[in-house]
Amino acid sequence: MSEPTVLVNFRLDRENPVRLRWRATDGTPGDGYKAQVTAVLLPDGTRLAMDGSSIIEQTEPYPDGGAGAYTLTFNGMVGYPAGHADRARIDRLEKESIDYDLEFVRDDGHVAVPEEDYQILARPLAIARKLAERDA
Repeated sequence: MSEPTVLVNFRLDRENPVRLRWRATDGTPGDGYKAQVTAVLLPDGTRLAMDGSSIIEQTEPYPDGGAGAYTLTFNGMVGYPAGHADRARIDRLEKESIDYDLEFVRDDGHVAVPEEDYQILARPLAIARKLAERDA
């Protein structure tokens, strides 16, 4: 039997979301632009690239923040098999605060430009938690 796959949950909850101000005029988050977590950054500097389907991002207008205000949260489950390049680091992970790379992308591939198309007002750390191992 082969070594089991390790499952890791990456999440940023609605109690402490990213808060942003949208400035672009060619669409908004959820209507023209999709938020995308492209990488997770562990405290020791390890960068884990994320596939476009690894994490589900949710953006919502934030009425109390005024015009163009949005909040963003995310949740995702990623399996790391025995042969994965980052598996040794994942094996040491239990529960850690994480940073993340974030983009806003249109269907045509155009990526919103930080500070020009949007401004991050609050960017809290998220959580990575190893959940389980399952047989491959």
